[in-house]
Amino acid sequence: MKAEDISKAMNGIDEDFIESANETRKPKAKTNAWIKWVSAAAAIAIIAFIGAKAITPEIEPEQNDFPIGEVGGSETVYGASLPILEYIESDMTAYGFEGYMAYDISELENGNPWNEKMVFEALPVYRNNSFNEIGIAYPGIGEEAMDEKLSGIAEKLDLEMQEITKSTVGEYSSGTGIPDDFVDRIEADFGEITIELQSNGGVVAIFNGYDGAELPEEYSFTYSSTSEGEAFKTIAYLYENYGEIIGLAEATFVTSKEYNFSGEEIRSYNIYDFSGDVINDMLNFSFNEIQLAPNDEGKLMLIRINDKLSCAEKIGNYPIISPDEAKDMLIEGGYITTVPCEMPGEKYIANVELIYRSGIGENIWMPYYRFLVELPEMAQENGLKNFGAYYVPAVEPEFITGLPLWNGSFN
Repeated sequence: MKAEDISKAMNGIDEDFIESANETRKPKAKTNAWIKWVSAAAAIAIIAFIGAKAITPEIEPEQNDFPIGEVGGSETVYGASLPILEYIESDMTAYGFEGYMAYDISELENGNPWNEKMVFEALPVYRNNSFNEIGIAYPGIGEEAMDEKLSGIAEKLDLEMQEITKSTVGEYSSGTGIPDDFVDRIEADFGEITIELQSNGGVVAIFNGYDGAELPEEYSFTYSSTSEGEAFKTIAYLYENYGEIIGLAEATFVTSKEYNFSGEEIRSYNIYDFSGDVINDMLNFSFNEIQLAPNDEGKLMLIRINDKLSCAEKIGNYPIISPDEAKDMLIEGGYITTVPCEMPGEKYIANVELIYRSGIGENIWMPYYRFLVELPEMAQENGLKNFGAYYVPAVEPEFITGLPLWNGSFN
């Protein structure tokens, strides 16, 4: 994502609440581990040409930042020109319910830069301009922008491009209003590496037709048999050797794990751009995270680079509620979830984090408090606990309409 694109998407972020957040920012326990491995690769000169380099955008004084005035004495009026956010419900249950298995909630660390000591008055909200019923980013960033990204990648890789294929929506566009000749993907074959450009701004590098690129023997790159320390070491190696594709100048390395029903670990390997500004870091974490994927032989199968804000339009900075207010709403049933049962009670609330829901099926990309709640009826005999995800909108309720809050029925 170009600097001017992310600046446009994030314009008008209020300096006051950015400063307030940064003053209270305390790194999570695992931040030291990330810094350790980032430092090991810090001497590498990497030129950013794709992905989102987090920046602090210039503030435009005419933007409807917070607060903008007072009415009736002490009552603060936030963003009088802000439109009401009309949420359009999508099929959240298409892929089952969102749950995470672990022996203890402390194992489900995911690298989120937010913590409960951070205080915000407002956060930016975006319109997903590619929202539609078939999950294809239309109009997306456009064919011309995809061609431009591909040219930049080809130049940096210094490899001979053997073949280019452009894929159209075709019959999938029937009844959607999307032209059947709309190009939603461009694939370029460089021999050992295939680069796929997507209309949602994403870039996927595929190695040797998914057969994968070999890593030196000293690196472990698996989903189930790599320790946390080994994982950080591997991410640092991949960051060093594939910087031309990853395209970040500053990086935070993240590895997390959960378990399957049999107790086998499932580890992830991620990177996101780190600016030191908590608002931009939150946006990068939610919208622009880079995923590294091994194959069954421990080889590098693909690198997926997200660039979701390139398909977004900033609506404005909206006032948000506190974690305590969100917790009260959760207890009272004011949440959305794909978990097929009612929230079991306050004592089962295990964790909370502030994130953006950024799926293609969300017409509004806004912040939520995600509560992980232990589901006692889904505990496993091997000691594994199941933690279900319950979402409470972080935006003040008066600015939202149409949100499908849980109504006491099963999804």
